[in-house]
Amino acid sequence: MSAARPGADITYWKKNARRYDRFTLFCNRRFSAMATRAAEVVDGSLCVLEVAAGTGLVTTALSARVKELVATDRSGDMLDVLCARLKADGRGAVEVRTADALALDFADGTFDAVVAANLVHLLPEPSRFFSEARRVLKSEGVVVLPTFCHGDTLGAHIVSRLLRLTGFPLVTRFNRASLRALIEANGFSVTTEERFPGLLPIWLMAGRKQRP
Repeated sequence: MSAARPGADITYWKKNARRYDRFTLFCNRRFSAMATRAAEVVDGSLCVLEVAAGTGLVTTALSARVKELVATDRSGDMLDVLCARLKADGRGAVEVRTADALALDFADGTFDAVVAANLVHLLPEPSRFFSEARRVLKSEGVVVLPTFCHGDTLGAHIVSRLLRLTGFPLVTRFNRASLRALIEANGFSVTTEERFPGLLPIWLMAGRKQRP
């Protein structure tokens, strides 16, 4: 989710951690369906890293499908909400850690998949995230990037401009083509793409790590 992303204003997420879920579901009522689909993409993976997990709207779906899940975010306030959600759902097997998506404290080749929902549109230099994702992924590992695409439609662009007035730390208004191009330019071959319409459409894209 959009928890204090590297490059974003961490005070924004601290202020909005408790209302983030309502905001997200207002922007896209199919968010839960998207989370379920993201979990299906990594179904059966032995070890998955969720980066920028925020309040855990995707975390609970992932935890039901994978053997080991590490959920991280840069914002302690968002992780507090995530931990409360996991406790309420009875999912105690998830490891929750504070982590910066641009400087991950994990060894090379640790994970079968990296999931980062609604992250790349907040990063001034998304290539730095992709570099870290490639590093911590095993050979032919998968990155899963459900992303609010603020440039996908005229309506989304208008909503995006209104959000910017609230201080929302948006950097890039992606659409399908530009998000796919970003993934492919950073060492991944796109294997999945699916659109979830809403006030802010979400494109769920996944890419497999290319061999050097």
